[in-house]
Amino acid sequence: MRFGSAACSLAVLLLAACGGGTGTTGSGLGSGDLLVGVLAPFSGADAGLGPAYYAACLAAAPSINNNGGVGGRQVKCQQFDTRGEPADAVPAANQMVASNSNLMAVVGCTSDEASTVAPIVDRAHIPMFCMTGQSEFNKTRLPYFHRLVPADIFDAYAMVGWALYGPSPAPFHKAALVFGNDIGSQAFVDPATNAFTKLGGQVKNFPITLGAASYRTEVASVIAYQPDVVFTEALGSAGTFLGELKTQNGGKVIPFIGTSATIDPTWFQQVSGAIGVNDLVQNYGGVDLGYDFSGPAYTEFITNLNAAASTFSDAPKYKQRGSTLHLYDGIIMTALAMVATNSKDPTVYNPKIKEIANGGSGATVVHTYKDGVDALKAGKTIRFVGAGGENNFDQYNNSQSGYILVKYNAAGDEVKVKQLTPDQTQKISQAGGI
Repeated sequence: MRFGSAACSLAVLLLAACGGGTGTTGSGLGSGDLLVGVLAPFSGADAGLGPAYYAACLAAAPSINNNGGVGGRQVKCQQFDTRGEPADAVPAANQMVASNSNLMAVVGCTSDEASTVAPIVDRAHIPMFCMTGQSEFNKTRLPYFHRLVPADIFDAYAMVGWALYGPSPAPFHKAALVFGNDIGSQAFVDPATNAFTKLGGQVKNFPITLGAASYRTEVASVIAYQPDVVFTEALGSAGTFLGELKTQNGGKVIPFIGTSATIDPTWFQQVSGAIGVNDLVQNYGGVDLGYDFSGPAYTEFITNLNAAASTFSDAPKYKQRGSTLHLYDGIIMTALAMVATNSKDPTVYNPKIKEIANGGSGATVVHTYKDGVDALKAGKTIRFVGAGGENNFDQYNNSQSGYILVKYNAAGDEVKVKQLTPDQTQKISQAGGI
């Protein structure tokens, strides 16, 4: 086990905002700083994931700290590097829960390592908000697990929806699937294959080793297959692959459709640098949840995200990253749940997170931590609708929403082009086996 290389790659941030707020320590809320653990890859093939999740914490902490904290307690953010590898993730998770008695929540836990780390965090009774799409969590029995985005299977179906129902040059009929050969990446392959073939398309899988210096052989195989579209994610490697694909294909870019994880500033920068901004804008299609990027919750999120640039210069780049929005909301909801139960005990406040997310009859809708605390102090029940929009947790703590079809503009901003209709979504899901 590479314990030293993973678990000890820690970066601690004590926000300047920690001096803000005038709240007093609640009798049941304890004292001292609270910690949000960002358990995710900060190195390795999927190193681009961790910063997006870290940015969520940097934005959420001042929302809480500048408004009295959690009963006066201030929130800090700390990175725990899983390297995207289960062998490194396990000691990182064990070290995190063993050495931090003030751990209030964990964010991150991607498909790379969720299978191994989620049970560790659950046994420690710490609420976690995981960015894993693995189907094993669709009906999880882990009560401290929360997923604010759909499973990978729905991302796969949405990509099929773009290929079949998206704007010109769709519809497409012959797809090459280019994903990493790791477990998390390959989770997209079977559902996309099943749905696309049953709806009349042709599909072939071309798994690649993420982080390779070149994909000359794999690119040649894709070109020989003659697809009219490429489904991909390939975090950290998409630029290399697509750049070589353009070169070997006589300078012509084959249209490509990406998962929601490709709505990411690092991904945009890498791919546009490899094939050119114009070719990216003209040939890329992506899928995402239906975000508004507006309203009081988003306004506060953006303000804090921009301010975080003084500590983490790339933080403002994640203004339209879905995972950043959702994890921001998860941290806020956790803090509100602690206030609502007047408890520092996660066995007490964890169930309240779902109540605050889903609301109930007569619940007051709130969009910021401050408004939530004020409503709770007034004796009201609340429903939190945050920067990522509404959540609707099922009995397995999975929250799902509909998909939109998007493109990039030249500045790297997401642009909505269409929304899948309920009939289209149902047709794809049925073809995929749901």
